[in-house]
Amino acid sequence: MVKKIVSLTVLAMFLMVTCAFAASDIKGAVINESKVKDSANIAVGKDNKANMGTTNIEDSKVKGAIINQSDVKNSANIAIGKGNEANMGTVNIKDSKVKGVVVNQSKVDGSANIAAGKNNTANMGTVNIK
Repeated sequence: MVKKIVSLTVLAMFLMVTCAFAASDIKGAVINESKVKDSANIAVGKDNKANMGTTNIEDSKVKGAIINQSDVKNSANIAIGKGNEANMGTVNIKDSKVKGVVVNQSKVDGSANIAAGKNNTANMGTVNIK
């Protein structure tokens, strides 16, 4: 069972679609279409992040449109330990200032979303704007 999870995790690392725009200032459109199936997305330990089929935009601004279409099936999204974050089929925008449109169309079926421990976050098919 452990070998299967490790194999699926390694495979998922090569197949996952994730966008990240650290210092940001995007004016156009960010589109992320992801299909996650039979996968594990795991952040374990301390202060780790695991992203699968996720759009992250950090210090932000944006202006245009952000579209995230995720189809998540039979997958696990897990944050275990302390201060970990696991995101699957999610849009995270941090210090923000979005003007246009944010669309997150997520289909989640037969999947587990788990945050266990202290200060852990697990997001699946969500939009977070801080």
